[in-house]
Amino acid sequence: MGSPKPLLLLLLLITIVSTSQKPIVTEARPISQQRFSEIFSTLGVACKCCDGEKGECKSTWTGSCSKLQCLPWKLN
Repeated sequence: MGSPKPLLLLLLLITIVSTSQKPIVTEARPISQQRFSEIFSTLGVACKCCDGEKGECKSTWTGSCSKLQCLPWKLN
């Protein structure tokens, strides 16, 4: 029988190439704070942004919020 080294080398090369094409870890992406609060609202938690002038709070906002308050909806 012939030498199995070329076949083994080919199999090893195919294995390396096929595994290198697929990421091992799924890439994460950040979600916005507004989207985060929408997810919490489905769990009974209400979020509001209180970084306005004189501590004013808004239930909807755009961008980031430095003073995000999330409480169970019964306490809001």
